Amino acid sequence: MNNSKSNNFSLEFEGKRFLIVDDDPIIRMVMKSMLKNWDHIIIDMASDGKQALELIKQSYYDLVIMDLQMPVLSGYQTAEAIRSGACGELRKNTPLLAVTADLSDMAKTKSSQMNYVLIKPFDLEKLETAILHCLRPGEQLNKQAN
Repeated sequence: MNNSKSNNFSLEFEGKRFLIVDDDPIIRMVMKSMLKNWDHIIIDMASDGKQALELIKQSYYDLVIMDLQMPVLSGYQTAEAIRSGACGELRKNTPLLAVTADLSDMAKTKSSQMNYVLIKPFDLEKLETAILHCLRPGEQLNKQAN
């Protein structure tokens, strides 16, 4: 990955607030470290969908990056709650980036509430591409990064 591309992302996303939701603390830390080179972005973390909903009710997020398979509330259930207005009307259209290792057709169908689906494992370039898809809708049509 070329640093100039990451630097461009850093400038473009300055001041953005992201929420990383995953039950695995190592995955949360890896994703946070992948994004740490972007200056002046705020990253919050939650370990399940229930915690995520509480954080989303309290704060505005430009993007929620969320695992689909989690205890308490799955990513699917969390997305459904957000889209139905459980976090408030202003939060219903928050961009949601699904992160999953599940390649099944059922997972693809159930993730329709998401703006984009990123398949694990992924690298920084794929993560950056997925974030762009979520924050700049309509620039590309593919909803899945493999």
